[in-house]
Amino acid sequence: MLVTKWKIYKRKRITKTAAFILLVICIMIGVSSGLNIYLNVENYESISEKNYLNSNTLSNELRYAANRLEHVLSVYKSEDYILEGGTVEDLEIEDSWQLTNLYNNYITEMGYENNQQSREFFWKEKSKEIDQLKEIILNSDLKTYHQILDNLNNPKGMIYYATDGKNVITNTERPDKNYYKQFNVYIVIDNKSIEIVPNNGYGEFSPSLTDTFEKLEKQRDKTSIYASLIDDGLLLRVNRWNSDRQILIKNTAVIALCLCIILTCFVYLSSVAGRTVNNEEVNLYKIDELPTDLNLILIAGIVAFGYFNFNSLLDLRFVNINLLRFAMISSAVIFVLILLSLFFSIVRQIKKRAFIKHSLLYLLFKALINSILKIVASGPLMLKSIGAILLLIGISAYSLNNPPLLVIIALTSVYLVYIKVKKFETIQAGLQVAKNGDYDNKITVEGTGEFSQLAENINEMTSGLKTAVQNEVKSEKLKTELITNVSHDIKTPLTSIMSYIDLLKREGLCSDDAPKYLEVLDRKSKRLKTLTEDLFEAAKATSGSIEPKFVKVNVNALVSQILGELDEKINESELTFKVTATEEKVYAWADGRLLSRVMENLLSNIFKYAIKGSRVYINITGTEKEAKVSFKNVSAYELNIPAEELMERFKRGDESRSSEGSGLGLAIAKSLMEIQEGILEISIDADLFTAEVILKKWEPA
Repeated sequence: MLVTKWKIYKRKRITKTAAFILLVICIMIGVSSGLNIYLNVENYESISEKNYLNSNTLSNELRYAANRLEHVLSVYKSEDYILEGGTVEDLEIEDSWQLTNLYNNYITEMGYENNQQSREFFWKEKSKEIDQLKEIILNSDLKTYHQILDNLNNPKGMIYYATDGKNVITNTERPDKNYYKQFNVYIVIDNKSIEIVPNNGYGEFSPSLTDTFEKLEKQRDKTSIYASLIDDGLLLRVNRWNSDRQILIKNTAVIALCLCIILTCFVYLSSVAGRTVNNEEVNLYKIDELPTDLNLILIAGIVAFGYFNFNSLLDLRFVNINLLRFAMISSAVIFVLILLSLFFSIVRQIKKRAFIKHSLLYLLFKALINSILKIVASGPLMLKSIGAILLLIGISAYSLNNPPLLVIIALTSVYLVYIKVKKFETIQAGLQVAKNGDYDNKITVEGTGEFSQLAENINEMTSGLKTAVQNEVKSEKLKTELITNVSHDIKTPLTSIMSYIDLLKREGLCSDDAPKYLEVLDRKSKRLKTLTEDLFEAAKATSGSIEPKFVKVNVNALVSQILGELDEKINESELTFKVTATEEKVYAWADGRLLSRVMENLLSNIFKYAIKGSRVYINITGTEKEAKVSFKNVSAYELNIPAEELMERFKRGDESRSSEGSGLGLAIAKSLMEIQEGILEISIDADLFTAEVILKKWEPA
């Protein structure tokens, strides 16, 4: 019970909406926390290392200071050295990319080869351009020199002294290394040794320090490098380290919690994707019409675009932090909404087991295979069979030296034969069922080919056979009913006539009852005449011997004329006729004589079977292409017979056959309507009987 309630609850729209909103909120919080880390944290190592003195960051800072100081000493020496042109004095072509480009353009322009003579020509002929270029390089070196020193001095707190015996770079004017060793953090490099305090094992054997030491070793005792963090500088860095650690711990915890909630909501939404409370089937939506492979391409493209978009948005930190935060969060929400819509579409396709079948590649491949099979299937069976055998022999012969391929071919052949045999067995079983008289069974053979076509032909044959059997049974039934009904309807008045003739013979014409007998004889003979005339008319109507003469017929006038002719019968029947028309004149393209006969038959039917004192409704309507006349009345008999059967010969609404009707009126009316290319429709609603005459509307030429 609880499981069922949970199943219903989790599929409710409100539950899905709440989970989706929670997921979006967690994404917004997660992105905001990530931005807090990105904008405010410098030392990411602080989350795993509590003590700054034991950190790799401290080691890297000392390593960087030593490396930069050695680089300045070996390349730039001093500011005076640069200004005097020391860095460009012995400049070679390969030492500067600007000089290399100038040289390459020169030899290309002059058509020279790259050799020593070309270089000499270059130095002479391009001396002016070279001097200008040297000036540019000198300014660049001076800028780099000051930039390195500025980086060493920021953040504040590091003091250093470096010398190569001639040039000195320092910000303290204290050459004694013991001065630097009095601090808690320092690096001392001289006399072929490196001393780092604190020595946490990170920096001593790092590649850059090893490279620095190798360069210093060549200088022997001339070069020394000392660097220390004074107490204020160390305290500044420790405070920054602790601040970064607190920000990282707090925001990382928030991100981890958000990730857990996002993952939970994501799994939940994936499990209920396409599911509803009242439907076990997987529901697909408009977005699911997108092929799955295109869906995956879109997801990959959106992820790539999102990555570059977020990188570009980070430049907003130099403009406005709040604008950056808003742009990042809103972009993240938009991207996630799009990605989730596409992803859940794939989930629904997987649940529907249509992931592969709904892909564009599959549809194209299937269309290609079907086209090939269609082309192959269009040929003669014998030719295709011989071709398949020859192809198999050829491939097998080619694969004799490749056993794995031969095995694959054999397995494929067995599988194809198995499929054909299964199709044959399906057709054989279907034929056995049809043989036993079950014509409703349909043989289903998937795919294309001879067996599929054979199954389709057999299905059409059994369907036609079923129809023929049903028609034959119906025909036999109608013949039996026709003989029975005709015999009954003829024998009944005939028996009465013979009986009353016998009475007249015995009693004589002078008998007091003779006038009554003659009246019965007259009535029964007229009934027999009417029945005979109806039989002949029905035979003519169905035989096609009546040729219609189509003319323009005013339906309104025709109905009024017929009702006027039958005015006496209407009065005797005690029926009230109500005639309505949507148009004053509705014209039909019909045979006026045959149409009159149809309406007379319908009215005769009403006179015989309608309840005395009831209303009869006649409605004349005209549409764009049709003229219609409907007759509605309430039957005096219970109508427990299908409307279609009422239009068969000798069918009556009163199953007791106690009325005067012959059962041919509606059948004749239907045949006469077919001759005029019209329709007679009968409908029964309880005791309400409706007959509608439908004809083509007359249209002026």
